Amino acid sequence: MSKTTEKDRAKDDEDLDEDESTDEGNDDGEEEEAKATAVRGRGHGHAHDDDDDADDDGADPEDPYWWTPHAVLSALVLIGLLGFFGMFNKTPLARLAAPVAPEPDDHAHTAAAAPPAPAPTPPRPAQSAQPPREMFGAKHLLVMYKGSRRAPATITRTKEEAKARATEAMTKAKADPSKFADIVKEYSDEPGADRRGGDLGKFPKGAMVPEFQAGLEKIKVGEVSDLVETPFGFHVILRTQ
Repeated sequence: MSKTTEKDRAKDDEDLDEDESTDEGNDDGEEEEAKATAVRGRGHGHAHDDDDDADDDGADPEDPYWWTPHAVLSALVLIGLLGFFGMFNKTPLARLAAPVAPEPDDHAHTAAAAPPAPAPTPPRPAQSAQPPREMFGAKHLLVMYKGSRRAPATITRTKEEAKARATEAMTKAKADPSKFADIVKEYSDEPGADRRGGDLGKFPKGAMVPEFQAGLEKIKVGEVSDLVETPFGFHVILRTQ
């Protein structure tokens, strides 16, 4: 038992020594590695410093106006935003930039204030030209009776008596038309007939009553008509035109 124990102790001592040796070796290795790392770090540091020095020596000098493009761009962006929101519409710059309205023309104002001219009246269709009315001329004597149109109160004869008197005057006129004026003075009851010789002058067709116009158209110029009865009495006509 004692031998075995001693052997075990001796073995443990040997193991302990090996562990210590191993630890010392590891510590030495770590120290050496740390030294090498520090040396490499210093080397890199010097390299970086050299690079920075080289960069500083080779770089261009700083431009004092480097901010100008940024300022211009910012101003353009700001102007665009203000214009989008209509901020320039109320500024004097906008009023200067706005087109100036032309001055009003007095003549144009007067023309605008004047009432509109009336629409032209459409031309009327041309009426067909009426032919001139036929003209007539005649002399006559009139024998009235009581009750005929416009007969004066002094007329008292009957219609039959008036007809007989007119027939007598017609016979004389037909026998000698040149004495028609004298026959008018003797037989005619028309006021003023004796002064005019029964002359009616010239007149258009239709100016006399229809019965008178019809009797006139039956005879030629210079002829004496038969008895012509109208509402005024009995007529004897001498056509002159």
